[in-house]
Amino acid sequence: MEKRGFTIDKVVKRSRNPLQYFPFIYKSIKKLIIGDYDIIHAHYVPHAALVPAILKRNKPFIVRFHGDDARIFPFKSKLNKMLVEFVINRSDRIITVSREMSDVLVYKLGADRNKISEIASGINTSKFHPMPKDEMRKKLGLPEDQKIVLFVGRLHRYKGLDLIYECAKQTPGIQYILIGRKENADVFELENCMFVGEKNRDEIPMWLNAADIHILPSYTEGLPNAVVEALSCGTPSIVSDAGGNPEAVIDGDNGFVVSVGDAEMLREKIEYLINDDELIEKMGKRGREYVVERFEHERLMDRLKEIYDSMSNKS
Repeated sequence: MEKRGFTIDKVVKRSRNPLQYFPFIYKSIKKLIIGDYDIIHAHYVPHAALVPAILKRNKPFIVRFHGDDARIFPFKSKLNKMLVEFVINRSDRIITVSREMSDVLVYKLGADRNKISEIASGINTSKFHPMPKDEMRKKLGLPEDQKIVLFVGRLHRYKGLDLIYECAKQTPGIQYILIGRKENADVFELENCMFVGEKNRDEIPMWLNAADIHILPSYTEGLPNAVVEALSCGTPSIVSDAGGNPEAVIDGDNGFVVSVGDAEMLREKIEYLINDDELIEKMGKRGREYVVERFEHERLMDRLKEIYDSMSNKS
């Protein structure tokens, strides 16, 4: 947005340590009270949005929901729901990453559909693009003749790691590679599963291109960048029907969509797709085309700029 002429004054919590909320809240209050700004844009509810919702004064207030803050957090307790509803009611514009998330806000939390815009995070399709599979495997030291299924994301139970484990047990001839930070999940040990930890963002396109297919059998989602990035690299994806996943993966076109929690269906789709090189190539091309058309970062930032422009004129 700074490249589009906006000055962005950022207040960011840079550590996972919960104690860092105290300086984050202090800085937020200070900026909101004495800062010079035209628009408030808060990400994540209520963590970053509650203080701006209280202190917004007469400034336009935009709040963006990313996933669990709309689909899980509000329904854990009555207090949580009250906090989220308060933020929603105080907001002037709401941005979600998927249509499904907008429906949750409207039908379960009383949000006004008219003030919701759906804008995914988007990706740089010139960075995430198809590259020769054999070359990427050589660079990463991966076997050239083995079928590879790739998972990229938090190693959290919500991501369906138990389902991946069940599939891996039943398909010993397939190599499963999991990239991500361990988070509230037991990392299982199987000969055909390789946990490689977190990787630099610049390396992810190589891993995606080295894989035959990508999977994300989540129990809950917003609209995950990992799926869009895989498709942009020409790697078909198999996902659960949680959240906005079906808005990225068109079942039977650029990948497959399976029922949440259904390990058997996931295994069937993995085996069906991974043994059909022509279908992998066809779905990969369709995935790339779909992402360039719908999830290119620059196009989505243009939409956000339109929102900023319209809100600035009201301030």
